[in-house]
Amino acid sequence: MLASPPEARPQVPRSVLDTQGLPFRQAHALWQETIGTLYDVRLIGGAGESLAYHAEAFHFGEVVLTSYRCGAQSFDRSRARIGRDGLDHITLQLCISGRHGPRDGGPEDEAGPGDMLIADLAQRQATATTDNESLNLTVPRRLLAPLLKAPDEHNLRRISGASPLTVLFRNHLQGLYQAAPTMRREDAAAIVGPTLELAAAAVNAAVAEENAAAVRLALIGDVRRHVDTRIADPDLTAESVAAAFGMSTRKLYYLFEPHGGFTHYVQAERLHRCRAELIDPEHRHESVADIAERYGFTHRKSFIRAFRRSFEMTPREMRALAAEGRSLTRQTAGEGHMWHWIRELR
Repeated sequence: MLASPPEARPQVPRSVLDTQGLPFRQAHALWQETIGTLYDVRLIGGAGESLAYHAEAFHFGEVVLTSYRCGAQSFDRSRARIGRDGLDHITLQLCISGRHGPRDGGPEDEAGPGDMLIADLAQRQATATTDNESLNLTVPRRLLAPLLKAPDEHNLRRISGASPLTVLFRNHLQGLYQAAPTMRREDAAAIVGPTLELAAAAVNAAVAEENAAAVRLALIGDVRRHVDTRIADPDLTAESVAAAFGMSTRKLYYLFEPHGGFTHYVQAERLHRCRAELIDPEHRHESVADIAERYGFTHRKSFIRAFRRSFEMTPREMRALAAEGRSLTRQTAGEGHMWHWIRELR
């Protein structure tokens, strides 16, 4: 079979939103209707004669790359919003100009030009920006978390732009953004894996010095993939995993120290799987108890306590909010913009 000529191959989907030339009220409505699908947003400084808001995104199949420019504003993701939209993504934001950071933090917590700020969309956020420009990569947790040390501990972390690996990642994303308009979908699919590996290297290098040991990193990656594929197995134990890799349980515990320990890692992963199924409409016919038991949580009260500690709400509250969020999404569905793409990433 002959390959299609290059010009006939589908390009990477592109979306552009720009308020230039729009009256303030119309621009404000567009701003709220788009980014407002992910955050409660508010302009800092009040209404003016114009609202400069420009966003351009490219959909690389499993990730979304967005160039974003806007005036000073605040962003919030509340417990209720997280429950309603069920998003389990991580956004890596590279600051081009301006500053962005937690509202309750100090200057040392703010990302400035060149820095990277990590936003975990499954965790609460309250941040503010000056007039700013950024380049953002939004990734489903399932793709990035297996590559990260302590994947649940990065929300609103600032990583210095002076780090060599951050420089490499920033240059890579900028090059990817520049090349995206002429890229084909098959090219985009091929670039996602290397992009995520470089992103993880930039994040991990800022966590602890032992990340420099490539052999150790490769080993723990293999062990985590082994654990993740068997996460629902009731016979998954430290002893069985250690035996599968021909190591002592002591060494296994050492490898998982950055993740809070082996037992903590397994429970956290199981809780994430429970959360994913509780908000998935395909599992709505299953009881909370059935889902919990599938992942080894046989004691109802213990499961509810553990779930509440991780997600700040009970399993039933999570399921109810997710159902409410699906209803709202159906009422306000708009598939033509980048924020819809991000909502649909899985």
